[in-house]
Amino acid sequence: MTSVDTTPAKRWLASLRVYSFPASAVPVVLAVVLAAVSPYEMLWWTIPVYAAAAILFHAGTNVLNDYYDYLHGVDGPDDDDPTHVITQGIVAPRFMVVSGHLYFVAAIILGSVIAIVRGPMFWIAGMAGAAGAYYYTNRRVSLKYRALGDLTVFLLMGPVMVWIGTWAIAGWRGWIPFLAALPPAFMVALILHGNNMRDIAVDTDAHVDTLARRLGFHRSKAFFGILLLLAYGSVPVLVVADGAPVWVALSVISLPLAVRLLARVARASGGAELMDLPMRSAQLHLVTGILYTAGFVLGGVLG
Repeated sequence: MTSVDTTPAKRWLASLRVYSFPASAVPVVLAVVLAAVSPYEMLWWTIPVYAAAAILFHAGTNVLNDYYDYLHGVDGPDDDDPTHVITQGIVAPRFMVVSGHLYFVAAIILGSVIAIVRGPMFWIAGMAGAAGAYYYTNRRVSLKYRALGDLTVFLLMGPVMVWIGTWAIAGWRGWIPFLAALPPAFMVALILHGNNMRDIAVDTDAHVDTLARRLGFHRSKAFFGILLLLAYGSVPVLVVADGAPVWVALSVISLPLAVRLLARVARASGGAELMDLPMRSAQLHLVTGILYTAGFVLGGVLG
């Protein structure tokens, strides 16, 4: 473990894994755009409240994941990942467990404010999503350790977040928001799978049962490609099914970035060659998400 001499503000920001926040910002923005182009009346004040709640849930999940990975011995003293702030000596474990729970409490309070106008079923749906995020990594029940992390992240940071978002902002609970979230959901699953593929050896030593570990490194590389194919391939399917305007095809502009990322994964012979894969995947998710969401904006303006 190394001790890092930096300011408290920088240590706090490092604990949040801010680079990953676009994974929750994209579905929030998509929910706002879908609500804006829908025939439903928007409650504008719910936008910042919902956005803050979504980011706080994401922050809490990140921080508690770091803490419980450390507690369960997944991130050990020889861990050289610079994003693991406890093993790098950047932040104390107690700060992580306390702040992580505080982020969840703050997010639940904000969600409860929206539930005042959207009703008890909205609160129940929000709490179900919060439970999924909280038990992603936990002291006793950790979905991540049972090969359910990929599915959990796919659902929560894709269809569920967009669907609850349009409900919060415009009272819209239709299937279109749920389905429209699929392309960015496949991208966010790509981020997690890339992370777990890189960490297969470490997770095996720590007896963490991820989907990547079950598949093995080479089949995980193939699954990485399948997720990319689904992310881009689901776009024309949505257009044909009248679930999205043709303008969402703008997302194909990011395809060269995806091809380069896939080629790098294909060349890798082990996780040590993919240390920055989660960050690179997050960048692809952000670029593609912006282009995809812009397609809905153009569809609403130009028809």
